[in-house]
Amino acid sequence: MQFISSVIGGAFGLLFFIAWVVLVLYALLGILRNPGFNSNTKLLWIVIILIAPILGSLLYIFWGRNQNFL
Repeated sequence: MQFISSVIGGAFGLLFFIAWVVLVLYALLGILRNPGFNSNTKLLWIVIILIAPILGSLLYIFWGRNQNFL
């Protein structure tokens, strides 16, 4: 039983890690490619994502991506 739980936990952990990396990379690439952001705004979003990767990425994707100011 312990083997099954460790395999399932490992699989979900791996999927969670992959999703986390994809989410952060998607947000960072979106920030760097956004022509509406000046360098200070880009730097602020990058710092937010580096401090709180999951929350910062989700905030950018759902709220900040369509903003042209901060």
